[in-house]
Amino acid sequence: MRKAIVAIAVLALVLAAGGAMAEVHEVYSKNGMVSSAHELASKAGVEILQKGGNAIDAAMATMLALNVVEPNASGIGGGGFSTIRFAKTGEVVELDYREVAPLSATKDMYASEASKKARESVLGGKAVGVPGIVKGIFTALEKYGTMTFAEVAAPAIRLAEEGFEVHPMQNQIITDEFGKLSKYSPGCAFLPDGLPAEAGTILRQPALGFAFRLLGEQGPKVFYEGEIGEAVVAAVNAAGGNMSMQDLKNYKVLIQKPVQGTYRGYSIYSTPPASSGGTHIVQLLNIMENFDVGAMKHNSPDYLHHLAEAMKLVFADRQKYMADTAFVNVPLAGLSSKEYAKELAGRISRYDVMKDVPAGDPWPFNESARKAYLGGGGNKHISTSSFSVVDAEGNIVASTNTVNFFFGSGVIVPEFGFVLNNEMDDFAQNPESVNAPEPGKRPLSSMSPTIVLDPEGFPFMTIGAAGAMRIITAVSQIIMNVVDFGMAMDEAIEQPRIYNPAGGGKAGKLLIEEGISPSTVDYLKLRGHDLDVQPFGGFFGTAQGILFDHVRGRMNGGADSRRLGVPVGY
Repeated sequence: MRKAIVAIAVLALVLAAGGAMAEVHEVYSKNGMVSSAHELASKAGVEILQKGGNAIDAAMATMLALNVVEPNASGIGGGGFSTIRFAKTGEVVELDYREVAPLSATKDMYASEASKKARESVLGGKAVGVPGIVKGIFTALEKYGTMTFAEVAAPAIRLAEEGFEVHPMQNQIITDEFGKLSKYSPGCAFLPDGLPAEAGTILRQPALGFAFRLLGEQGPKVFYEGEIGEAVVAAVNAAGGNMSMQDLKNYKVLIQKPVQGTYRGYSIYSTPPASSGGTHIVQLLNIMENFDVGAMKHNSPDYLHHLAEAMKLVFADRQKYMADTAFVNVPLAGLSSKEYAKELAGRISRYDVMKDVPAGDPWPFNESARKAYLGGGGNKHISTSSFSVVDAEGNIVASTNTVNFFFGSGVIVPEFGFVLNNEMDDFAQNPESVNAPEPGKRPLSSMSPTIVLDPEGFPFMTIGAAGAMRIITAVSQIIMNVVDFGMAMDEAIEQPRIYNPAGGGKAGKLLIEEGISPSTVDYLKLRGHDLDVQPFGGFFGTAQGILFDHVRGRMNGGADSRRLGVPVGY
């Protein structure tokens, strides 16, 4: 699908790092913009903006449309986070409608060898967390929107009932997940005649359209206390789970203050726990602020070495400390402290590569008492969908939503056609972990819808990504691409990336995306990095964002070619 949209300027260039040719499409607009992982979803959001809706209304329309055109990645059977900035007041709020563990959850529910062998945290009803997106959408509209659910759902209903053309990438995803879908949901819309929907055919989802119509008529109670909820519980339990209507009735959206930090004078607003994303984006940028990144050539050996070492330190801390703060005392202030980041940066040597990477000690930089506990778990999949919305008034929404793995648990509610998540896999299987399952607990996430303000306090960028723990590294690298290397939005998104995890006190392998210069790869090997080069693609995160050009009074949108992303402006 080509990014030939209203008010587009097209730019093609060779990646600064050398290697693969990347086609960059910068999209510009004066009035409003939506950048999502699918053109039809972006158009749905812009349709609502053009009808007079604000950014919140358009974001909810985009979210529902993504449920239709990217059912493998997000939808009303899942959860997510939205970061919202209000133009008139400058206030930034975080909506957390992440799934929670059902009342039947226990810390050791996935600890046995039998459970692991059956992959109960991933497949079937026992993998399903209590969905939160429906409550999140209604909360956003009622508190901050100007339109009703029925109004913002109209484009999604039309897409569900009239259908859309299946892209080859989507056919491949359905084919890859055929075993799971055919086992748990053999009659679903994605398997017409029992086989994966073919590329070029029209996929219609009338049952999903019916669900949206019911929600428009009856409100969230039909999901959390009524007909749709009863179908959810029946589908979960029929597939081996243990969920009740009480679980749905108990669900609550959290409205929180975002995590806040700065990078070279730019203010960063992102997701707090149960997402680790915002805190560790701030931490990674804080560490990199101790080095003159702008003086290093983009994706040069020196830059990538320092970045890889910083990533190891961040992921070692993430594994040890991060969990749902309603259940665990997490040293958030310490982890996001610039003084602590300076201490960590001191562990990075220009010429040595860390093999042993124990977690640091952020507690001396934290206001609350020290705790000792075992961390771990969460976010190894590559699904999820992120998008950004800006309206004519300057209201901003960055939103990331997921059903976890592609097509979640494989369980699709037959009466209403939506995928149920497998977010329970984002808990740790070790019952001693801070991230072990407990009733009502939110599993650890890396989702990081982020808003950046410039040093004068004006909106600068809205950015988010899919890709599990690679969300943290993708968003951070894109922010540095813009701030340190002066790139435009899509140019910053299209650059090849790296990812270097750490855990259990040891460094993981440095993964380098194809497109980075082979000579740079060779130099990093000689320096001592244990690395692999992987194909340019979704593993390294798929991002969508909008950059503000205040000089020209316009917005600059970008969307990842690693996915079907398209920004649409008007």
